[in-house]
Amino acid sequence: MLCAPFRPFARVFLILCSVAAPIASAQVGVGVEGTVSDTSGAVIVGARVAAIVAGRAVASTTSGGDGAYRIDVPPGVPVELLVHADGFADQAISLQGAVVVTRHDVTLRVGGVSDTLVVTASRGVESRATVTESVTLLTRADIEALGSASLADVMQYVPGVHVTSAGREGAVASMFSRGGESDYNLVLIDGVRVNQSGGIFDFSRISAADIDRLEVVRGAQSSLWGSDAMGAVVHIFTRRAGATDAAQVSGSAEGGSLGTFRGHARVNGGAGRRVEYAAGVSRRRSEGAFSSLLAEPDRFEETAVDATAGGTIGARLSVRGGVRYAAGSGRSVGQITYGSRDTGGVYDTHDLSGHVDLFHSLGSRFSGTASVNYFRYKSVSGDTVADPAVLTYVVLSGTPNALFPHGTRLVRVIDAAEFDALAAAGAAPAPGQFLAARESFDFPFTSATAFRRPAFRYQGDYAWGGQRLSVGYDWEQESNPSVPESALGNHAVFVQQELTLRNRWFATVGARVDRKDTYDTFVSPKISVGGYLLPLRSGAFSSLKVFGNVGAGIKSPTYDERFGGAFTDPSPGLQVEHARTGDTGVEATFADQRFRVLGTYFDNDFRDQVAYAGGTGGDGIPDYVNVDGSTAHGWEVEWALQRPVAGVTASATYAYVDHRVVTNLSTSQQFQPGQPLLRRPRHAGSARIGYLWRRAVVSFDARMVGDRHDHSFLFLRTVPNATMPSAVTTDITVNPGHTVMGASLDLRAHDAVTFFLRVDNIRDAAYENVLGYPGAPRTLVAGARFNVTMR
Repeated sequence: MLCAPFRPFARVFLILCSVAAPIASAQVGVGVEGTVSDTSGAVIVGARVAAIVAGRAVASTTSGGDGAYRIDVPPGVPVELLVHADGFADQAISLQGAVVVTRHDVTLRVGGVSDTLVVTASRGVESRATVTESVTLLTRADIEALGSASLADVMQYVPGVHVTSAGREGAVASMFSRGGESDYNLVLIDGVRVNQSGGIFDFSRISAADIDRLEVVRGAQSSLWGSDAMGAVVHIFTRRAGATDAAQVSGSAEGGSLGTFRGHARVNGGAGRRVEYAAGVSRRRSEGAFSSLLAEPDRFEETAVDATAGGTIGARLSVRGGVRYAAGSGRSVGQITYGSRDTGGVYDTHDLSGHVDLFHSLGSRFSGTASVNYFRYKSVSGDTVADPAVLTYVVLSGTPNALFPHGTRLVRVIDAAEFDALAAAGAAPAPGQFLAARESFDFPFTSATAFRRPAFRYQGDYAWGGQRLSVGYDWEQESNPSVPESALGNHAVFVQQELTLRNRWFATVGARVDRKDTYDTFVSPKISVGGYLLPLRSGAFSSLKVFGNVGAGIKSPTYDERFGGAFTDPSPGLQVEHARTGDTGVEATFADQRFRVLGTYFDNDFRDQVAYAGGTGGDGIPDYVNVDGSTAHGWEVEWALQRPVAGVTASATYAYVDHRVVTNLSTSQQFQPGQPLLRRPRHAGSARIGYLWRRAVVSFDARMVGDRHDHSFLFLRTVPNATMPSAVTTDITVNPGHTVMGASLDLRAHDAVTFFLRVDNIRDAAYENVLGYPGAPRTLVAGARFNVTMR
């Protein structure tokens, strides 16, 4: 029996099938031909050209010795040509359905680092060269070179993005984009929205082995994607195949420090030129970075499985579906730096996502996609053991309760004997330093979360005069089975027009209207423009591109914020949060496009933000309120060596993010006027360099994070001294910056097998990603990857 909310949408699927299926009879193909060349006019030999109709590849070919290609496509059907050549940027070309031979020459520009096609920025395939938004792409090869264990690790190399976690694999990891909150990021897996209510998402619980490609679009994207797309959209693509691909078996296995094991296996391919399939399983396990300090095992383990399949029905209709399930189990260990040895902490998660997509075309100009998808999430976190009280003694510096960076810093943690001796000597260990202590208590609790989101989406694209007009409808319903009458629905319509002038200037204008249950109707517009002041060419100064964006974003409150939780009152009067974001950038290439430099300035304004307030309702129980908000502005700089020089490739990023609270209501030390936002560094950057020598690749990477405003939540009590005669309650609020380096060696022993060695945190640097939780120490893993094509 089909779930009741989906029945109307099942009828839509049947109608589309009935319209398109009669065109399933065999048709003689019509030729598309042309020449593939680079920006200097030199032909490109061996470029792969694929024809995409109704969302699937119907034919492919390669360019010959003269750069010429010819490919046969169904007549009168809208077609997308995807062109790929090693060392060049992929290109997507939309063609109106034709009934006679059509000529289309293709010019490819030099490829950048991970310069592949983009689909998230406009909900349609487009070339990276034409995108006028801040987009970062990471491929499977990039992820393998970084040796990443999870999505959280991968995201640390995206400019303007900062990821925090408790320093252990599997610990809760949050992402902040351009100064926004951690729940301002819409996360998609193969087009399925996988955030919990109000945008909550744990970036640690997606294994890097499950990611084939990652797209990150920064800035408010609610004009296309709706709620939660306030600061960024993160789109994860799992591996899939084409109907014309040979079967492949691939996988990896690695092990090393901290009892680490990670592995995955996958099979994918096509059958009969009409069916495609892929299935995989991944497993990872770690004993935890701090097992020697804890009173019980600190193991984390996770298993994930996914599968996808698709097929065609004639020339105008195809269907694809996929499912993913992951189960993770780990511990909550407390603030180890401050002496906590918490036992009985649990953090277990289960998530399921699935989708069925129907691609169709009508006439020679219109194509559409209908999608039914579903997301389910369950988790249990808590503490099952009441541990003895923990006594924390510290030496501090700075000014208690002052705004960052003048607040309290930790000098060192001391024991009771040293604390008593220093207190007896005047409680001033050194000039500008003072003592503080705190007794922390532990109590058992269990917090269970259950969440459901069925959804339906339809998008139609109409091609006219080389331009694309998109219109669509989204429906979804969120519910928490443990909260009666919590189901909240949303209906939305959106429209977007993409414009291209002389294949040099580009603009996208769009808006979305959301009608949210119990809230109101919200309009989220966006405009994106850009183009080439200096077109791609050969020479010392080989291109100059400019772009700019202005957009709006919205985000609904979480279930706990709206309906209350174990320790908070309901806050039914909460309003939806809003964002206005803008950016402008300049991208230039040099030395025949060998070097690329990109600089982007952004400015964000967040309003009606939800803040935690201690008992403002009058009953002494905390609740949530809307406050004025916060602002963030800054710069992102990216540099890349796009073509190897003597076997060397390199890239670097830097971000400056100036953020602060703008409100007349101070709800806490973390959210008061003028205070920088929590756990977001002002300065951050990364660098990567690789060297290829025969069958070996040596890679080096580094991540730099500057000082940031944080909070220890210890509620320390100071010891009076001559400089500070009165005791005050304060917290550690300054988290010092750090730099973490890693290196790897890949050795291709055979075309199908590569062995690798990876060292993280080479210098064994001591740092805290979150105050109280030390970062992982030096670790080493070794393993092998394989990829076998079944001929």
